[in-house]
Amino acid sequence: MRWPRWITDLFARWKRGTGRVMHSSGRYRFVRLLGKGGMGEVWLAEKTGYAGFSKLVAIKMILTEKLKDQRTLEMFTDEARLVANLIHPNIVQAFQLGRTRREHFIVMEHVFGTSVLQLTERLQAKGVPMPVDIAVYIAARVLHGLNYAHNKHSREGRHIGIVHRDICPSNILVSFRGIPKLTDFGVAKATTSRVDDEGNIIWGKFPYMAPEAVHRRGTDRRSDIYSVGLVLFEMLTGRLAHNVGSTRALKSLLADEHQEQRSVSEHLSEVAPPLAAIILQATDSDPERRFADASTMARELEQFLLLHFMFPDEARVSDFLAQHFPDAQKHRWW
Repeated sequence: MRWPRWITDLFARWKRGTGRVMHSSGRYRFVRLLGKGGMGEVWLAEKTGYAGFSKLVAIKMILTEKLKDQRTLEMFTDEARLVANLIHPNIVQAFQLGRTRREHFIVMEHVFGTSVLQLTERLQAKGVPMPVDIAVYIAARVLHGLNYAHNKHSREGRHIGIVHRDICPSNILVSFRGIPKLTDFGVAKATTSRVDDEGNIIWGKFPYMAPEAVHRRGTDRRSDIYSVGLVLFEMLTGRLAHNVGSTRALKSLLADEHQEQRSVSEHLSEVAPPLAAIILQATDSDPERRFADASTMARELEQFLLLHFMFPDEARVSDFLAQHFPDAQKHRWW
């Protein structure tokens, strides 16, 4: 029996994993799975339209079994509504929140690049240290994006108090064009959020949590600054400052302020003292002694670069990524 052509084509696309098509305010053809987490999946998809229009996007979908959990659904929609109005070159942009009969999804900018986590792992596997100028440049650009988010106001002019609460290497992307971008505001808090349970649940990843988050004393913009400091520490040293896997272990480490500070300072001996001082201030256990806002820390990092005659830019980062990722050269011009 000879099957119709449309059936054989459909089967071939299904075998390649690209046959799934979703219709909701447009047509999205799923290309491949980019990642999967506890709440959902992220897919690379192609949005098609009139006269051959085509655009590659990322679609973050909430897992079907999670749809029965009203709190999870509200957090998912909170994220979409929050990020929709965050328009900044160092923040991954959201285009659409939608739903089908079985799925809820966010259509987002797809970043052709790598995460800081993947970058550090690749460099460690090759025995190559992260260049100081690139690590500092990435941190400074993320801080500029954070400063914008921290100061975001509603359309009515009200400050909405965004705190990301999950700054970590996997949530910092670097495009192959050399542009760092902060992503995943899934557990961010804001005055507009419908889910507010900071006092009951500890959000974020253990190795990057600020002490006030661990002890449930409430977070603010300085908590994000603390996390950026730990990410910068890791990029420069190749080590986790807080190598823990549970709340109990992290609380034990943070219980002794001097021990906690030693976990950072003892591995900064090979880092230039002015840069080490910036990291130590950002990761101070007392929020009052940290940088007051993200822009202040960003300026300190940029001043360090200037004083040490380092002038990194997007081209420098792009060239570096092209040395270590085979796809970088092709995608840097997309």
